[in-house]
Amino acid sequence: MTAGVRDRVWWSDVDKMGVMYFGRYVRFAEMAETEFFRSIGYSYDELHAEFGIWFARIHLEIDYHLPARLDDELICRTELVKIGAASIRFHFPVERASDGALLADIGLVVACLDAATLRTARTPPALREQLNLHLRQ
Repeated sequence: MTAGVRDRVWWSDVDKMGVMYFGRYVRFAEMAETEFFRSIGYSYDELHAEFGIWFARIHLEIDYHLPARLDDELICRTELVKIGAASIRFHFPVERASDGALLADIGLVVACLDAATLRTARTPPALREQLNLHLRQ
């Protein structure tokens, strides 16, 4: 399964040259991640309420291929790459909607934390089962 989001490059996203600032790509990945969980039936509040967990970002990498410019519409898809004992690895390709050009590849690893202690916790079995249905093959 590939969930995703579409949004524009806004004035607040660009630098003086009209090119999207490199750090603003993370906004697209975070929106896509949120919508991925929502698409499998869990908002972040529901993950917390049902399983007593939060997700902490522990690794982020971005490879830039082409610039995004002011008012470009971008598509950021979510691909679930790996489910570890206490972590989840995502891939977020970011493409320009008008021509499908790949602008950036974002990799993100989140760790499952016990909400009460903020210590690393195993991914709950019921959530792991649901995530396995969406693992990239």
